[in-house]
Amino acid sequence: MLLKKLVSENNPQTVAELIHAQLKIGQLTWGELKTQIFGQHWRDESFHEVLREIAAKLDKETASEIIEYLTAQNGQEEKFINLFLAAQCLLKVKDKDDVNKTTEIKLLNAFKKLSHYGTGFLILYQSAQELQETYQIRYRSIAAIAQTWKNDPQTLPWLKILAHSSDSGEVRATAVKAIARGWPDDREIYLMVKKLAKLDKSWAVRSTAVREMAAGWPDIEDTLPLVATLAQFDRSPAVRTAALEQLASNWPDRANTLLLLRTAAESDENLGVRVCAWQEIARGWHSVLGTASLLKNLAQTGTSTLRTVAVRELAAGWPAVPDVCLLLKTLAASDSSQEVRTAAIEELVSRWPGEPDIYPLLTTKAESDTSSTVRRAAVQAIASGWPGNPETLTFLKNIALGDRDSELREIALQQIAAGWPDHPETLPLLQKIADSEDYWTVRQVVVEAVAALPSASLEVFGWLQNLAESDRHLNVRETAVQQIAKRWSHRSETLPFLKSLVESESDSHLLSVLVRAIVRGWPDDPETLPWLKIQLDSSDALVRPAAVLELACNWPDNPETWTLLEAKAEGDESPAVRQMALQKLARGGTNQSQTFEWLKIRAQKDEDSQVRAIALVELMRGWKDEPGMFEFLRDRTLSDVDSQNSSFPYNPRFTALEAIIEHYPENPGVLPLLRSLAVSDTDEQVRVLAGLQLRNQDW
Repeated sequence: MLLKKLVSENNPQTVAELIHAQLKIGQLTWGELKTQIFGQHWRDESFHEVLREIAAKLDKETASEIIEYLTAQNGQEEKFINLFLAAQCLLKVKDKDDVNKTTEIKLLNAFKKLSHYGTGFLILYQSAQELQETYQIRYRSIAAIAQTWKNDPQTLPWLKILAHSSDSGEVRATAVKAIARGWPDDREIYLMVKKLAKLDKSWAVRSTAVREMAAGWPDIEDTLPLVATLAQFDRSPAVRTAALEQLASNWPDRANTLLLLRTAAESDENLGVRVCAWQEIARGWHSVLGTASLLKNLAQTGTSTLRTVAVRELAAGWPAVPDVCLLLKTLAASDSSQEVRTAAIEELVSRWPGEPDIYPLLTTKAESDTSSTVRRAAVQAIASGWPGNPETLTFLKNIALGDRDSELREIALQQIAAGWPDHPETLPLLQKIADSEDYWTVRQVVVEAVAALPSASLEVFGWLQNLAESDRHLNVRETAVQQIAKRWSHRSETLPFLKSLVESESDSHLLSVLVRAIVRGWPDDPETLPWLKIQLDSSDALVRPAAVLELACNWPDNPETWTLLEAKAEGDESPAVRQMALQKLARGGTNQSQTFEWLKIRAQKDEDSQVRAIALVELMRGWKDEPGMFEFLRDRTLSDVDSQNSSFPYNPRFTALEAIIEHYPENPGVLPLLRSLAVSDTDEQVRVLAGLQLRNQDW
């Protein structure tokens, strides 16, 4: 609470000075600085600026201790922001020689390990979102190393190895970018980047190399010819696009540039490249005679995508030209493409709201266009562009009450609530529709709109309570619960009401929603944590995982949290709950060595093969370099009592063998293990994997 109060009243520099003053007079101890200031707030990035400023004022010993403390935290659940904060604090210390070298090396090694985070077979166990987050973590770690340790003689060689490795193109491209920007005066770097731009097998690397060449070395004689060549002939549309963008931004005065762009705009085989070329022509050669005529022609004769591009560029670049507005009106009224009509409508209301015949055109489009997409765009345009027109509210009410398109009714209701929140007819209209509307999606929109009205009256609160208890559709009830928790959290009766719903509700999904709403809305209430602990043992299969998740997220530093999670991971009857608790412990636990040993036990003893496999995955994610891991995985490969009905991702024996193949190929025990499994193993998945690896490695 100390830091929150200071931050709310002062800028970061002043907060840092106040904290430093408290340290000097003994009002705040060094231990409290670590545990109460940094320990309680490193997970919240909104505090990072002030934490960096505090670190900048510390002496060598204390700064080193803080950086080492941050490095030691398990930040996996928070995407390792503890390490990035530690690096930023290190940079804030004016002279890094003032930081303990052992501390600095620990942080650097942590980043080098992070640069390989989640690679290899672990990718198979991640969702699309987790995979994207994994790559973002790797990109950030590489950039942090290049920035923080730029003067370390080992940094550039390390980045070069990564840039030429067999890693993914996107990761290698990050290394190329860091090298080019960190060492622009090194002639060898230019030659390396040029070679990568021409010859690398990855489009991501070639694209990045093109951008960095053009940005960093535009005046070297080889740069422009190579960029021009790649703009025309590279096999990847992404590289051709990057090269065209660089030509337009770095060499707009060269006669050849416009010619290359025109050629690409008219004849490149890839639509995305043609779009890019037209956009660069419109923006970079606005004043060139004939550009507007080219775009007008394109708006009428190009493909639907190119006509849309032309509409956007003409509106942005030539809003004062009378026939541009006329052309867009024509396209909005009669173009064959709904994308073009929609773009024309949006540009007309944005650029020419004063034109008298646009409002009637939009009402016609909203009422009778054959495309629902165009009709929706017209309704939104009318509401946003003409809120003062006395006909607009009546028009929107008619749409909301009687249009055949449910999504159009939703848009009209949203616009009414947003544009006329205090109008005396708004709330009665919304409530009337909520009571009579057949489509639950429309009623859901009404609930959100009513809750957002500025006059959050007791009448509305009671109305929402009734919907939360008894609406005929689950999704509407869920929305009512969420809005009550969000908008009426200040009322004393809200929390008891939500808890009473938990007692009476029978639907599993809504129960889980209620648990999340209560915990997130009242985390500081002294009764919330005891109440949540009761939910951990709920008889409902969806409530327990929700309770596990909220416990781990809201009380990560509470010692009791990890005891409770361990109990759920070991004893819950649901494999899904055990798996969730296990992963939260693996990624958020503070005692790393204890967690390591515990995970090994779960990988051996959990009765569910999926949970055992996930335990192995978490071990490889965080502890693959620990002594004895090869032997442990070999034991799991040979000894796991795998269910023959397991599917590939959840076969612990397959998972263990895959981890061995990827991470311990040089171990002398691998070859005899593969030979034995390939010949006689009873599990076809394991047998095929072992045989495939033997053939691939030519053993």
